[in-house]
Amino acid sequence: MFCAHCGTPCREDEVFCAHCGAALQTGGGRKEEEAPAPPAPSAEKPAEEPAAAPAVPERRFSLPRLSRRGWLLLGGGCAAALVVAVAVLAGADRPAEGFQAGPAPLVRIESLDETGSEYFYYNGELLAGPKAGLIGFPKFLNDESCLAMDTDGDLTAVVTADGVVELDLPEGSMTGYAASADGSTLYYATAKDMLWRISLPDGTAELAAEGYAVNEPWVSPSGETAAYFDRNTDGWYLVRKGGKPEELPLPEDAVVSVLSDDGRYVYYLANSNVTYGTSAVLEMGGYLYCWDGSASHLVGYTDSFYGSVWTNRTGDQLFLAGTSASYVVDGTESWCFHGVLYPTFLLQGQNMTSGIYTDRGAYVLNCADLTRCYFASERQNTVYRLERGAFTPVLEEVFPEQMRTDATGEILWYTQGGGLWQFRDGKPSLQCDDPGTNVYLKGVSPDGTTVVYESGVGLWRLKAGGEPELLSENVSNVSPYWKGFYYGVHTELWYAPWDGEPEELEELNGISTFDPFSTIQMPDGSTWHLIDGLDPIRVEAGS
Repeated sequence: MFCAHCGTPCREDEVFCAHCGAALQTGGGRKEEEAPAPPAPSAEKPAEEPAAAPAVPERRFSLPRLSRRGWLLLGGGCAAALVVAVAVLAGADRPAEGFQAGPAPLVRIESLDETGSEYFYYNGELLAGPKAGLIGFPKFLNDESCLAMDTDGDLTAVVTADGVVELDLPEGSMTGYAASADGSTLYYATAKDMLWRISLPDGTAELAAEGYAVNEPWVSPSGETAAYFDRNTDGWYLVRKGGKPEELPLPEDAVVSVLSDDGRYVYYLANSNVTYGTSAVLEMGGYLYCWDGSASHLVGYTDSFYGSVWTNRTGDQLFLAGTSASYVVDGTESWCFHGVLYPTFLLQGQNMTSGIYTDRGAYVLNCADLTRCYFASERQNTVYRLERGAFTPVLEEVFPEQMRTDATGEILWYTQGGGLWQFRDGKPSLQCDDPGTNVYLKGVSPDGTTVVYESGVGLWRLKAGGEPELLSENVSNVSPYWKGFYYGVHTELWYAPWDGEPEELEELNGISTFDPFSTIQMPDGSTWHLIDGLDPIRVEAGS
């Protein structure tokens, strides 16, 4: 049988066309003709490119299950197999908790010395300076601690609110490690064919697996579950806290990407031209599968990924942004959107990484349910919500580059039709009908009540329901933070709380430019740090 709309071969049990999305209904939906023979399976041949973006919202798909024998059936027809049936949104009793973010007490700032070591501040108090010789990794989800290595590149400590805690690591050369996103657990593999589970930050170690040549272990967000590739057997294994290693029946070219905390789901990429390292696989493209303990399910495909793998804080959901298609994945079920799509909380515009932990190409988000987020589309300039099994438009003709959100991505500010709008509680409201020309949104307060924007006549601040307030006619740079925002006026630097009076930072007069991501070097040779909401901190040489 064929689709009457585009001519693509289809199966009797399909409800929608896998290529164009048209309904396959009796009496015009299908053509009663014999289908041509399918192409021979080939792991090297990419699946056909998804169709152009449809005019209707995408459907939720129930995907095929594959046993180990089923791998022989994978080939050029995999993309067509992604769409099988429409299903209703499951998990309605799941808490509707979206992205969570907060002010980060731990701040890392790179020093200007040749070692590249960093300063570590906690609530504005210096924990360690360049003398400690530490370089930090991304902060854990609690934003209160992080791993650190020395300037030689060796894993050496955990930086916490109480200071630097040195790690007492097991003997033997390290062959790989992975830390849980919540900062509670470190998996550490040695050349002695041992994999250790280490509690953080105290460093208590227990043997998780022995006799395996572990290469780059992967860990679930809470550290309850880990997966690793054994070079001795060329196979993947799963180990749960307190349990013994379990062999995973994955194909030879599989690369594990994400694990759920309970070990129920193992997401992996396969059928790619690259077989080492998740980031490399993502760049080349491939198929994404979910092993649920009994079978593998095909849950996504892309020719190349626009970004990385994003997962919720329990590891059972994924988000993938592809150049031709994006996916929201919940276990063994998937929603496909043709084109680039991403959660709106990535547009918050705050100079911080609160609520996000990253390690080797996989991002863990402090979000309970990714299916309850707003999503922005670059190609269609539309904001969607995943409702009742479909991507439903909630805002149209709005450009992502002209949009900023609160810290959770639930309150959106955007320009449209010459006006400045706020989208809140599912409803748009016009906040300013004449914000000026060449309007650029610079930042939104974490609670979503206030926006800062530039127009042709200067920098403005607007509180919802109020009138625009002109802050300066000459602005060189604007950097929003959690408590307020910095902006430059000629050679002056100003700081304004979101709902307070701006204040000139007189001790920093004379700067030409500033970059709050790093230190500020003054013409007199002094070095300063900016920490959100606190007075500028002058750094003494050698501190």
